[in-house]
Amino acid sequence: MSLTSPIPVLRGSGGAVLQSEGDDLVLSRTDVETRIPLQAVRRIRAEGSAVAVELTAPAGTTPAVHSVDGVSEAAATVFADAVNATLPERADEAGETADGSALVTVRALSESQQAIESQQDRGTRVLRRWVGAVGLLTVVLTVAVWIAAPAIIALPILVTLPVGATATTLGIMGLKIARDEWYLPRKGITVEAVRHENMTDLFGKTGNYVYTDMHGQSRAVYAQKRAEVIQVAYHPQNPGNVVVCQSLLHRSVWTVVCAGIFLFGLAVDLLVVGLAIGAFLGLYDNYGATVS
Repeated sequence: MSLTSPIPVLRGSGGAVLQSEGDDLVLSRTDVETRIPLQAVRRIRAEGSAVAVELTAPAGTTPAVHSVDGVSEAAATVFADAVNATLPERADEAGETADGSALVTVRALSESQQAIESQQDRGTRVLRRWVGAVGLLTVVLTVAVWIAAPAIIALPILVTLPVGATATTLGIMGLKIARDEWYLPRKGITVEAVRHENMTDLFGKTGNYVYTDMHGQSRAVYAQKRAEVIQVAYHPQNPGNVVVCQSLLHRSVWTVVCAGIFLFGLAVDLLVVGLAIGAFLGLYDNYGATVS
């Protein structure tokens, strides 16, 4: 007698796997595992090469749906028929229908740690290249100005160029975040994200939050929050572009600070450019003679 389940395992695009395990449906992706009790499932819909797990919901509310794309059409049909046949019977009264989303649990997978480490490695490589490029430019420009002008004109470049480049870069990065914080909550899609205690950032302080996009894919986002549930907003065409919904005061202060950092860096950059151009045009030759 075979002990294997007749319900097929569905493997979809992006490495998604949907399978039946006892009284649960388990949806696994690269970063998270979503466990859906059969008690929380209203029905399974086979829609061509996609399968939609529709959860129960109280009357008058829109049920949550977890979907998997890119599966075998034949396997999707068999899976839907088999799971629907095993769903528990429920009362006919719509008012007694519970919210299935409350029964769903999401767990971060160990692979997500590898993904985080990979992102950290990429960030480290970019930082090293940026530091190397700024350092090389500083040395080359300082030497060139030293040759063309008195040393007293060249030496300040050793300090001002790195400061200006750093401030300008940080300002641009901060303004990009500020732009998304203003735009996405108004034009994007706002959903709730649930925190996972076992995941932290580089500083060990912020929780790892997981949200589900419109396609049913679970995604991770980091925020310096302590709440168990927060609101995040993502871009409809790029669900991975997400921001935490912040207050008006926070967005305003962040925008002003980032703009100030950018303008300061730009002013320092213009000072460096002015010193270099003046040195190459020989504007400081008389200044060198006066000093000597």
